Amino acid sequence: MANSWNNRIKFIVRYMYDYDGNGVLDQNDFECLAVRNTIMEGKGDWDPIKYEKNKTVMINLWQQIADIADFDKNGEVDTEEFMGGVETACKGKSYEELPEAFKFFIVAQFRTIDVDGDGSIGLDEFRYDCVSRMAYSTVEVLDEAFKKVAESEELTLARYQDLYAQFLGNPDENCVACSLFGPLPEL
Repeated sequence: MANSWNNRIKFIVRYMYDYDGNGVLDQNDFECLAVRNTIMEGKGDWDPIKYEKNKTVMINLWQQIADIADFDKNGEVDTEEFMGGVETACKGKSYEELPEAFKFFIVAQFRTIDVDGDGSIGLDEFRYDCVSRMAYSTVEVLDEAFKKVAESEELTLARYQDLYAQFLGNPDENCVACSLFGPLPEL
């Protein structure tokens, strides 16, 4: 059931947003993600102007997540709360219908993966993104996942946006979007 909707949302929490690894989402995770994204976009260089932009995007994303998912209003969003919020805000919706902060995050995430800045994610960039998040015993599983999501051996921003929206919102365990972040572990 690694591709189930519940498992995909748990994956997002654990591997994409819970950056400090404490098991819940809070503002600190998104401030850390702003630093990470700034450094990755700059290929190691630090640009304070880009950081301020990334920080604004990440804090807005956190505020939007907190608004839709922090049901007990304790300043933290656990996995169950996040699932409830995503189900309401994203399930069954296209990229254009997602909350604005989610769309900004998706574009920012794409920019960090598109290391060479050519406007598309190639196989090497896809592999690098996957292994920076999780361990894989063979490269072939990554290559196979990339073949599923890529068109003409690349993953464009438009395709990434569409697949990310499907990853969040399409309950079909066989949808192509299940491979967007490589093979998923069962959580």
